[in-house]
Amino acid sequence: MLKKDKSEALTQKFNNYYPGGHSNLRIPMDVTNHRLFIESSRGTHLVDVDGNEYIEYNGSMGPNILGHAYPEYVERLKDFMDNNGTAIGSNLLFSPLDIEVAEKLCKFVPCVEEVKFTTSGSEAVQMAFRIMRAYTGKTTIVRVEGHYAGWPDNVLGGRRNPDPNSKPYADFSCAGGPGVDPFYTEGRIPWAGKEIFMIAWNDLEQLEETFDKYHEEIAGIHLEGIVWNNDGLYPQSGYLEKVRDLCNKYNIVMCMDEIITGFRVNIGGAQTVVGVTPDICTMGKAMANGIPVACVGGKKEIMDTIRDGRVLCPGTFPGFGLGQCAVNATLDILSRDNCAVYGQVFKVQERIMDGLVEIANRYDIPLTLTESNGVFSTIFGVPGGRRRLYTKDDLKGFDKKIVEAFQKYMQENGVFLMFGGRWYVNASHTIADAEKTLEAADKSMKAIKKNNLRFIPV
Repeated sequence: MLKKDKSEALTQKFNNYYPGGHSNLRIPMDVTNHRLFIESSRGTHLVDVDGNEYIEYNGSMGPNILGHAYPEYVERLKDFMDNNGTAIGSNLLFSPLDIEVAEKLCKFVPCVEEVKFTTSGSEAVQMAFRIMRAYTGKTTIVRVEGHYAGWPDNVLGGRRNPDPNSKPYADFSCAGGPGVDPFYTEGRIPWAGKEIFMIAWNDLEQLEETFDKYHEEIAGIHLEGIVWNNDGLYPQSGYLEKVRDLCNKYNIVMCMDEIITGFRVNIGGAQTVVGVTPDICTMGKAMANGIPVACVGGKKEIMDTIRDGRVLCPGTFPGFGLGQCAVNATLDILSRDNCAVYGQVFKVQERIMDGLVEIANRYDIPLTLTESNGVFSTIFGVPGGRRRLYTKDDLKGFDKKIVEAFQKYMQENGVFLMFGGRWYVNASHTIADAEKTLEAADKSMKAIKKNNLRFIPV
């Protein structure tokens, strides 16, 4: 039984000061009535204020690619802090690190020839939208249902306009309100949807129809190459190639969202995995191993809209020193020995995935696993084991109640998971971690089966 007295007391105080917590979505994140307060973290292990220890696969929702307090990373940041200010320039002063980081990004990421930094993925996406509109002289951005792009009004959630006689604007109204749409929010500007066309993922007919009919309005399309904000849905054969062709045909900018996939699934991001190079991309999360850094990178002719002053993307922290140091250190570690760390991560990940499928089969619990290097998702309620899924129809049967029950039982057994069934594996996870994780999974699935696929507090 987990101890919780200190965490419960801190939760009461925390809730007095922080409405909704730090990052608030309507999706349940906690599986206990109290919040988890961490006293120490090292490698893959967390210790909370009550002394409970966990192996964690939350990864800070993606940034933690190396692990907590990774020795070389920490030493390089300490050395920087001993000799520099955390932020010294903001386009007034610069560092040789700026050059090193840019050269590495241009080397590793296929579409990148120039870069512009900011501090969060949400900011990078809005910067990319401004760049695409300025470059083309057009106004509308095409987005894809289920592809998360931050919290601003024009991107949070939304669906395609259900009226077939209307333009395919993003519909943010959601007739069911907050009980139906986890991304529904009050306070959104009513006309935010008029900035965006929305299409369905992997629907070639809808893609072509939208581009053919409205290309004179469309400045760019922003989409994930592999949809890890929606359970790892892959592009069907030819889909991204068609996006690329239509963008070339109609002078539309193709922007790939690499906030999750960048430097996690591959040193070059999803664009190297799917084999389609966008014009620009948005990057963040894993590129700095947890220091808040994001950027837009892409073709020189497009990024040069910033160079000549047509596009402004000002701020206090773009290119701040500590962030550049964190990116440089992270990329050095990930790229060393021909990117050997990715093979190391996948070896551990594959042991966990195969073990989970074996355990689920043993207890006759339907489970599909979708996967990329460094991230996978447990789709309970859908049989099939390790395989690729492509559309929301492939997710039919996905039982979030089993996912939540599994998460609760795993936490009771010393493994901390991210909500929704997504697992992030990092460079500090070991085979020993994997074996302990599978021991916890066996106990958890056994309990789920015994209790008719639900959680009963123990």
